[in-house]
Amino acid sequence: MFERILIPLDGSQNAEMVFPYCADLAAKFASAVTLVTVSRSAAVDIGHLYNTYLEHARGKMRESLQAFGAPGTVSLDSAVLFGDPAREILRIAEDKDAGLILLASHGTSGEGPWLLGHIAAKVLRATKRPMMLIRESAAQSALEQKRLLSKILVPLDGSEIGEAALCYAVALANKTGAEMALIEVLEQVRGVGASGPHYSIREDESVKKSVLSYLDHVARPIKSQGLTVSTTMLFGNAASIIIDYAEKNGVDLIAVSTHGRSGLGRWVFGSVTDKILHTGNVPVLVAHSAVE
Repeated sequence: MFERILIPLDGSQNAEMVFPYCADLAAKFASAVTLVTVSRSAAVDIGHLYNTYLEHARGKMRESLQAFGAPGTVSLDSAVLFGDPAREILRIAEDKDAGLILLASHGTSGEGPWLLGHIAAKVLRATKRPMMLIRESAAQSALEQKRLLSKILVPLDGSEIGEAALCYAVALANKTGAEMALIEVLEQVRGVGASGPHYSIREDESVKKSVLSYLDHVARPIKSQGLTVSTTMLFGNAASIIIDYAEKNGVDLIAVSTHGRSGLGRWVFGSVTDKILHTGNVPVLVAHSAVE
């Protein structure tokens, strides 16, 4: 599932905070790793500068791989690309058949030759490949224990599209021993009649029973694999509730689904996924559903 991991770099130290996450995944999935950076100029001296940077980055990546006990068979290569950064990243992701695009979601403040956060948003909108976005450096305690993923949150909405991230979360949990938390948030929808608001979904026992039954149905086969799974139904603004739950319950990764059409600038994000991507500091894995 994560046989090859692609890491776009912009030459900044901020972009390299993904290295421990990559090393952890590569150690557990024996993933091949490719580091890439993109130059808008094809000048020879510029290409040499970028190659020098990637040589340094490969050294740091090797150190992380060794620290996390990745097998010696794990391959590590790099490439300097030329042209538009987003388009080149998308192209090499296809050429390499990347199983995961892993990058920092925050850009630099002019530190690198292009703003990674801005490019991340473009790539995310255009690719159908899984992407993991890292918001901040891993906690020192997690690095020392070599356990970056202890709890994975999977928001669900009862749809096939909403379950697109589930298989990735289960694969990660099986390899890392992480606990899984399945959550569905019901919005406080009210109908309005002649006498004003007259309906609250919180009061609808049939809806609550249906949601709990659905979550149990999804959790059952996961539990049969020996994984620890919890299910939670909450009420309120979905994005806010999901982010708040993640921060208060020690979640290390939110695995969330979205869908849309391929092509730069054409991706249609679900509103909840979009808000999760732009809020909080918990890493996010985005899986793109094939369902339109």
